[in-house]
Amino acid sequence: MPQVLNLIALTLVKASPLLLAAFGGLLSELSGVINFALEGMMLCGAFAAVLGTWATGSSWVGLLCAILSGAFIGAVHAGACLKLRANQIVSAIAVNLLAAGLTGFFLNQVFHSYGTSPGVKGLPNLGSILPQEFLSPILRRLAEGISVLVPAAFLMGLALTAFLKWTVPGLRLRACGENPDGARAAGLMVSKIQFFSICAGGALAGTAGAFLSIGVLSQFVENMTQGRGYLAVAAVILGRWRPVGVMLAVLFFGLAEALSEWLAVRWSDLPNQVFLILPYAACFSILVFYSGRRGPPSALGRIE
Repeated sequence: MPQVLNLIALTLVKASPLLLAAFGGLLSELSGVINFALEGMMLCGAFAAVLGTWATGSSWVGLLCAILSGAFIGAVHAGACLKLRANQIVSAIAVNLLAAGLTGFFLNQVFHSYGTSPGVKGLPNLGSILPQEFLSPILRRLAEGISVLVPAAFLMGLALTAFLKWTVPGLRLRACGENPDGARAAGLMVSKIQFFSICAGGALAGTAGAFLSIGVLSQFVENMTQGRGYLAVAAVILGRWRPVGVMLAVLFFGLAEALSEWLAVRWSDLPNQVFLILPYAACFSILVFYSGRRGPPSALGRIE
């Protein structure tokens, strides 16, 4: 039983940054703009979180810096796509490459080191905020390994699901991605809605990056996202651009990543790389063999 609880807790921890980033991509793509730049947004958010925490001594300020950093990168992508009419995929790739270069450059310029930053104060875990007298020793130990961003990520996912399905602003956002001409005819400012959707998505991806740096490690490691932004994009596609589907896809990828770590401990004789590729192999297999009925928004990628 403790092993099962450990696996469930580890799955939730691994799924949380993917959930935040995937919903960030979902907001952008439902509004009609392709967003493959989640990797770069996460990476910038991870670095900004450490930088803000190091400068102020407060991990909450670091989290705010990550949110603002992700929103800024989202604004860069939105400006290139909406104002300059750049190819959306090319713009996203450029953002990812720029983020990788800039974070490495500023890591050296600010901290005078390569590869990793100095340790900083991390965000609190559930064990430090939940009443200890109501927790068993097993639950107390599990709570100490779960960041406060884990429940926050899933609550945010539920809130965004409700926003997209049952609110007027959510309906307007989806209308921009399905029929922008009809949305304009109804008096909606399509470009403005798309711009703020991308920025909001960037803020969520920045929060996902902060989860990796000050929610787990308490330091920045160069290229620490390790393709999680692309896994988030894959979750959006696998979930067929539906909030519930995206959440299930994220949990699947989180389980695959948790299993890779769980198996690596028990089969220590095998090369570690065998287990590292498990989430990506699972992602590739599902995307190849799975085909759903629902496709992307009708006007996804089309800017007039």
